[in-house]
Amino acid sequence: MFVLGLQGSPRKGGNTDTFLSAFLDRAAQAGAAVKTIQAAKAGIVPCKGCGYCEKKGACVITDDPMAMEIYGLIRRADLVVAASPVYFYGISAQLKVLIDRCQTLWSRKYVLKVKDPLASERKGLLFSVAASRGRQLFDGIHLTAKYFFDAIDARMDHTITYRGIEAKGAIRKRENWTADVETAIEKTVLPLVARNRVLFLSAHGTCRAPMAAAMAQHRFADRIRTDYAGMEKTDALDETMVRCVQETGLDLGYRRPQSPEEAFFGSTPDLVVVIGDGFDKTPYPDVEHLHWPLPAPPSTDDQSIKALHFQIRANLEQLTKRIR
Repeated sequence: MFVLGLQGSPRKGGNTDTFLSAFLDRAAQAGAAVKTIQAAKAGIVPCKGCGYCEKKGACVITDDPMAMEIYGLIRRADLVVAASPVYFYGISAQLKVLIDRCQTLWSRKYVLKVKDPLASERKGLLFSVAASRGRQLFDGIHLTAKYFFDAIDARMDHTITYRGIEAKGAIRKRENWTADVETAIEKTVLPLVARNRVLFLSAHGTCRAPMAAAMAQHRFADRIRTDYAGMEKTDALDETMVRCVQETGLDLGYRRPQSPEEAFFGSTPDLVVVIGDGFDKTPYPDVEHLHWPLPAPPSTDDQSIKALHFQIRANLEQLTKRIR
């Protein structure tokens, strides 16, 4: 399981930062891999409002951290935590820049009509803190977070908001704030950590393994967490495969090839599905293995990829007796 924290406060060590850090530390103790994006320091270029993503399904900006890393992290995340102070009854400008750039993911979902394989299980958690105590203090942030999580295919699962917190470190004096962390961990993290991890492994990890991982994740949803890897890492997923899978309604956009060490962010899988022949050994000799002798497609034309898709779908039946 992977938890992505989006820290929206420009104040290092402030109340927002303190709460998010505590939550992520506890998530890591529970078995999750975690990462924080400091929005104020990320160097994200603001959305241009050009409409390119609504036509092409990709952002016209291709050389900033959002395009090169953050889209991919969002796509790999099981839980996204948006943390922001209240500024003028809204979300911080620093985090809003990141959220605005997720118009690209909104376009993939609502214009291209494709679904991320993790969409049915990905969760969103909102944390916000404010100095004042107005009745509608969090209304604006709630609405922004609601539509942000919808755009990235995450269910807004839990919300924690605190009024009357201003001075740096004041959150530590709030009664039961650590209990709120524990409640959020129990509600959002523990159910996801408990899933079986199934790794799909092929020679290059650019076609068969990512396709199988996406199809298995979509089919078995809350029962497993899949990932993919190649023994020989290359630069990009097979474009024809990504397009053909997209035609079935699954989205592999902003995914990249991975080594076995990168899969599951370094966690050991519970089951390894080896696709293809020629493997003398794998990185997980003590883990149960399942072999699918599916050869690499003879070519990367649509017909070959669609035939592979049919073969993988038939092989998915073998997983039903090996997962809880």
